[in-house]
Amino acid sequence: MLTVFYDSWCPLCNGVTEQTRRLDRRQRVVFISFRDENVVKSYQLSEDMLRKMEQRLFVYDGEWQEGIYAVKRLAKEVPTYWLLIPFIQLAITFGFGQRVYDYIASRRSIVPTGHCQEGVCPIGKAKH
Repeated sequence: MLTVFYDSWCPLCNGVTEQTRRLDRRQRVVFISFRDENVVKSYQLSEDMLRKMEQRLFVYDGEWQEGIYAVKRLAKEVPTYWLLIPFIQLAITFGFGQRVYDYIASRRSIVPTGHCQEGVCPIGKAKH
């Protein structure tokens, strides 16, 4: 079983998560929003880890992987994505996979819908 920690404030992340849930017919992947306070407590996620999760996708299956390596690990669990694995591996091998991943991740939107309280909204604090 692969646990994917995704950003539920990110429309792109939510879309990919929903698509992957539909495609994961073997039910080998569990998606968890790291924005959920109960998740932070249950998994004992440190402030440092949360900052990293704001920047990159993280997966856990006994060991942590992030960014393009997390994408590759996720692709291995969903047969529909298997055709992408050679291209992901080539990007990693030639050294540009993580850079491309970070470029895309740094330009995604963060929309904390329903998380603004009493005129204070964390959207202004988001750097994405």
